[in-house]
Amino acid sequence: MDLKELLNDHQMYHSQFQQDYFITARAGGTKYGMYKQALRELYKRYRGLKGLYADKALLQVDIDELEESENENIFEERRNEINKAKKIMYMEEIDKNIYDTEREFERFYKQAVTLKKSLGNIDEDKRNKYDIDMWKYKLKEMAALDYISNGRLSKATIELVFTLPFAMRTQTLAIIKNSKNLLDWYERRTTTVRIDDSSIDVKKLLKEW
Repeated sequence: MDLKELLNDHQMYHSQFQQDYFITARAGGTKYGMYKQALRELYKRYRGLKGLYADKALLQVDIDELEESENENIFEERRNEINKAKKIMYMEEIDKNIYDTEREFERFYKQAVTLKKSLGNIDEDKRNKYDIDMWKYKLKEMAALDYISNGRLSKATIELVFTLPFAMRTQTLAIIKNSKNLLDWYERRTTTVRIDDSSIDVKKLLKEW
């Protein structure tokens, strides 16, 4: 079987399922939390793509230069041919890297767009409210995981709860002390979002930045 055919099935980085469930949904919890995580991941890919596009352009200059170079020294000519072959092979790696980074960028962009449409305009008051809701969720989740793994609340969870403002602390303690209700909530919770899957042009988006 052809090696290229086999390697075409190799997917670098995360699958779409991992991006949706094991990264954004897992880290976020609430819609705002998922939105923050999607933006973090999107920005990482944005920075990565800028570097990869530049690397590819510079590599192409090197290849073009080696193709145009003429050297009467036979050893230098052979050395140039080897370097050109190396750079052409490296170009294949960069292209694969760009392809999978663009794929991830596109998915996180779609997540962010979908969540942004749901959240609407975020001013400071809304941001504060969303942030509080996110941390309430995270503390409930931490407490539920404590009960599942240890049968009791951990020191870290308790310490974090007791740093909250008094009213929020009292409310959170009442929720996390009731292990049965908390575990019922944890089992029933859903953190998925229906993603807008319309096609996008990644290179065009980055040029518009």
